[in-house]
Amino acid sequence: MLEYILYFLYFVIFYFLLKRFVLEHFYIEESGKFVIVTGCDSGFGRLLAIRLLEKRVNVFACCYTQQGIDSLISKWRIGSNSKGKLFPIRLDVTNEESVNSAKLEVTRILSENNAELWALVNNAGFFSIFGPDDWCSTNEYMMSLNVNTLGPVRMCHAFVPLIKKSKGRIVTMASSAGRLHGLYVGPYCTAKYAVEGYMDCLRLELRKFGVSVHILEPGAFRTELLNQDAQRQRITGIWSKLSNETKHEYGEDFRENFERSWEAGVNFVANKNIQWVVDCYTHALFCWWPRLRYTPGWDAIFMFIPLSLMSTYIQDTVLTVLYNLSPGPALVPQVIKRKTKIGDNLLRLLSFGAQVALIPVLYTFWFLKDSIPPKTTVVPPTNHTVAE
Repeated sequence: MLEYILYFLYFVIFYFLLKRFVLEHFYIEESGKFVIVTGCDSGFGRLLAIRLLEKRVNVFACCYTQQGIDSLISKWRIGSNSKGKLFPIRLDVTNEESVNSAKLEVTRILSENNAELWALVNNAGFFSIFGPDDWCSTNEYMMSLNVNTLGPVRMCHAFVPLIKKSKGRIVTMASSAGRLHGLYVGPYCTAKYAVEGYMDCLRLELRKFGVSVHILEPGAFRTELLNQDAQRQRITGIWSKLSNETKHEYGEDFRENFERSWEAGVNFVANKNIQWVVDCYTHALFCWWPRLRYTPGWDAIFMFIPLSLMSTYIQDTVLTVLYNLSPGPALVPQVIKRKTKIGDNLLRLLSFGAQVALIPVLYTFWFLKDSIPPKTTVVPPTNHTVAE
């Protein structure tokens, strides 16, 4: 019996090494394909659109604002002979009519070019962090779900029929917050958990049609979603709507400390290398043997995803300790008895020690980064139509 178990373990290890170091280095030909990307106003979506155009991919770049379209056009000449073609589209993923209008435009352009849609990238998202659940109404939850969950659902309902024809791919931006809960992130976690569940179900259903579904679960990255001014406005807006009873329960100091703690945490944790996420996008779109899940970000790789596999008790304990040790002021509601002076000093000492201890660890991880390898071999697709 032990012998069979060892054989099985050897097979699993062999398969992992073969896939990671051999199969994931093979890419299909991307030139001439058509891809639709949402959320191209800024951040990951903007960078991905530019990256794809440079690879001679034709991109339907969906922007929420006209300003986003204008700035994207200014960076790229439409109809360039040497690169892919850019087709900017005004799109609101929370609006059914807007999504259907975008589908009609995409279908028309594909018909004119006698082409098929290779992939849908659900990149548009909303960083819905408002504060404790006591501060949130169902409106905050609906706002988050409407963009982060129902947005991808609407896009899939509209464009999956087109992707079935090409037996292409669907790539969706989720988050490590879709695998692990946290403090004061109720609306965001709820939406990200939901979109992960939807994509997991969709992956199984579309497999028989030859369509593959892939999920990105990044940690914290420094993009427009983490804009500090926008976050302050969200907190101020939600605080102004609270009842006097709730304001008294938490206190003005809690609100101010929540803003400062959030900003300190972002400055300490957020990764500036947003190209890492774009690399994962392109790998999922054109690798011959792509991964079903991608976890860019050191915090996702070494903390959030591993912790999500542990027991709930361990998760809660670790998350509570980490939050108490995080940079920024302590968050304690006014009605709760505050810590003693000795306890506060000890907590600050532990926080300083933990941050100092992390420095050599992070430097070690930096040299062990499991980045997406550059393509070395191009394998022509066997059953996909390439646009001319």
